[in-house]
Parts: sequence; structure tokens; C-alpha cells
Amino acid sequence: MEAESILFLLTAVALGCYIQTVTGFAMGLIVMGVVASLQLAPIAFIAALISLIGLVNVTMALYKSHHHIHWHTLKIVILGMIPAMVGGVLLLDYLSENFVQTLQLILGVAIIISGMLLMFKPHPQAQLLSSFSTWLTGIASGILAGMFSTGAPPLIYTLYKQPLSIKAIRSTILAIFLISSIARISFISTQGHITIDVITLFLYSLPIVFLFTWLGKKHPPVLSDIAMRRSAFGLLILLGISTTSSFFF
Repeated sequence: MEAESILFLLTAVALGCYIQTVTGFAMGLIVMGVVASLQLAPIAFIAALISLIGLVNVTMALYKSHHHIHWHTLKIVILGMIPAMVGGVLLLDYLSENFVQTLQLILGVAIIISGMLLMFKPHPQAQLLSSFSTWLTGIASGILAGMFSTGAPPLIYTLYKQPLSIKAIRSTILAIFLISSIARISFISTQGHITIDVITLFLYSLPIVFLFTWLGKKHPPVLSDIAMRRSAFGLLILLGISTTSSFFF
């Protein structure tokens, strides 16, 4: 990658790490959206990089808050998520080799829908969702995580409807991201996706990840949760439109 492309990528990483630390989501969507819309690197390449960056980000963000995790929800989600993630990675490989523009379109549409879902703050229900519904959420999230390393939207939409505290929801989401990142990295390593170029860019990104994750924990923005969501929504919609436009023009 050229120096200018690396600069754009590191800027996206900084923004994504800060927002994910504050809200519990969106790092992968933002980085993937910026890179895909500007066509800085292949989708499979950047998905591998996001997995490595995400592992560091969520480990730092989850530090000292693991006691808030809702373990029952986490276990049910993971049961659906891990097998679906393997399928998502295999689908990514197939589309990357045979239907690159179609893959670009799927990513753009996924980002736009994600932005629309994240715009709204679901009202908590009176009781926890059934294990089956939670398991289906894990499957949906796993497919997106496998293809684009961005499994947040189904999790956010579902878990924010649970009658749990905000700390429990965010810690549970981060814990799911931690486990899924480890699983994805382990699988794509066997597929040859963790290349020297990916590792080099990951090492370049590390100081940015540490700094902006720390800033997110120590200096969150003076914005309400819904205002933060709508800001992320606007950014994602723009990135999604830019990503899909390459399919038509």
C-alpha cells in the first residue's frame, strides 16, 4: 500500500477504535467502509487486519469490566456464531475469487442496513429473548463476522433490547467480539489470510489502537447515547453509499 493509503487506513482505525470503545460497536464497519469505499485494499485483506486490530481493541476495552458480562447470553450467541463464521469466511473466499463486484455490493448494502439499525435505540423488553432467538442472532452475526469481520449489527440490535444494564450489554458484546476474533484469526490462519503484509500493517496500527482505545475509555464524548448512535449512523450510510456506487459506475 502507498503512504497515502496507509494514512487513510490508520485514520479509519483511530476513529473506529474510539467509537467502539465508547459504544461497544462499529470499529470493523467503519474501517471496512472507509477502505472499501476508497478501494484501498481487497476486502479479504482488510477483514484479516480488522480481526487482529479488533482483538487488541476489545481486550483493552473489556479490561476490568469482565464482571459485567451476561454469561448465558454470551454462550448462546457463540454457539450460533462460530459455525456461521466459518461459512462466512468460505463464502468470502469464493466471492473474492469469482464475484468481486458482487462482494463489494453486498458489503455496501450490509453497511447501509447496519447504519439504519444502529440509528435506533431499541426499547428493552420485559424479559430476555428465548435461547432460540439469541442463537439465530449469533448465526446472523457470525456470517457477517466471517465475511467482513463486522458482526456487530445483529448483536447490537438484539442485545440492546434485553432487560440488562448498559454496562452488561456492552461488556457482553465486547466479550463476544473477543471470542469471535480469536476464532476467526485461528481459522483464517489455516486459509493463508494472515500474510506478512497484514502483520506489517497491524504493527503500524498498534500505537493508534492503544491510544484511541485509551482515549475512548478515559475521555468519552459529551454526547447522549442516541446522539452517538446517530452520528455513527450518518457516517455508515455515507460509507455504504460510496461502497455500493462502485458496483453501478
